[in-house]
Amino acid sequence: MPDEIDNVILSQLGKNSRMSSQEISKILQGLDFTITDRAVRQRLQRLEKNNTIIGYTAILNPKIISEKVNRTVLLKFKISNNSERLLERLTEYVNESQFCTFSSRISGDFDWICHFIFDSVSQYDLETNNFLNKFADLISDYRTYESNLIKASPYTVYDDVSIKEKKVQVYNILNSIKKHDTLNERLQSIVESLVKYFDAKFARVWFVDSKKKFLVLKFSAGKYKDLKGEFSKVPIKSLKIGTIVTTKKPVVSNDVAHDHRIKYHDWTKKEKLKSFAGYPLLYKGNVVAVMAMFSQKRLSPSDFEVLGVFSEQISKELTGFFETQDFLSN
Repeated sequence: MPDEIDNVILSQLGKNSRMSSQEISKILQGLDFTITDRAVRQRLQRLEKNNTIIGYTAILNPKIISEKVNRTVLLKFKISNNSERLLERLTEYVNESQFCTFSSRISGDFDWICHFIFDSVSQYDLETNNFLNKFADLISDYRTYESNLIKASPYTVYDDVSIKEKKVQVYNILNSIKKHDTLNERLQSIVESLVKYFDAKFARVWFVDSKKKFLVLKFSAGKYKDLKGEFSKVPIKSLKIGTIVTTKKPVVSNDVAHDHRIKYHDWTKKEKLKSFAGYPLLYKGNVVAVMAMFSQKRLSPSDFEVLGVFSEQISKELTGFFETQDFLSN
């Protein structure tokens, strides 16, 4: 079974299968794991050898896929002496089919669901006839529906009890911000919720300025609420939160007292800070803001994963508000 380090590796590859072993090792090191990129490569080889990883793939833009012929198929089975053998043949078929992108056994009125993508209607007709003839002795009812793929997303490998509880916290935050009507109110609620639910010392949101040279502090909660001061305007070239803008990737550290990206180590020791986490907020694929927090507790891999999910959801929740160009240009 994959251990905690394996789960971090698998989670990162699930988001981007092209992520390098060096990038993964940096994330692991930020989470307190002493591991080199060579050790990550060795783990990947083991995960491939034991079939935990059976291949690497790209997540295509759903708009591209939706331009093809998409069909969702529901199947109801006949019960016969040959049912088990025929189910094995069906499983083998969907696993090998270049047209089938998803297939699963289900309960209810139907027994199986499949999703197929074809290049043309004629290709769809031909493959459907072949499929029905091949499994005529198994299928008692066949329903097909035209569909368009509107979302494609990676799968998270974390699903234990602790992360389920943390996801509930995320949903609580998302539900709590919906009561606010303005962007300012929502973002202030977000940083306050980060402090409350994730036990942060303080949390902040900076926005990228119109010239894309600086991050401007707009919202803050926790011990440090003042929007003025040294970090009210941070160059995008800075080592800490600036990196989040240029790479579009989160930054995490569980040793802020010795992290070279942190400017004042004596201050972190005085405040008894242990961890820092910063995440990009995206609009149309571009980083428009950075959400970050400092905490007196270390971040676990599941914390890092959940906060990543949180930042992605916040980006989606606020998409409509990011249309307000007057705010983004300030």
